[in-house]
Amino acid sequence: MSNVPTSGLQNPDAAVPYVIRVLTADAMKKGAATAVAGLRGAAISEAIWPSS
Repeated sequence: MSNVPTSGLQNPDAAVPYVIRVLTADAMKKGAATAVAGLRGAAISEAIWPSS
């Protein structure tokens, strides 16, 4: 067993580098670009063929 506490973060500032690393990851950028492309495609499709 490890002696790592599981009750939560002792130092909230320790999570900041992790969040920055996740948000700047290549996979995150590609996922966000894909989501934007999907929304753009849906908007164009709705403009061309409106639903009711």
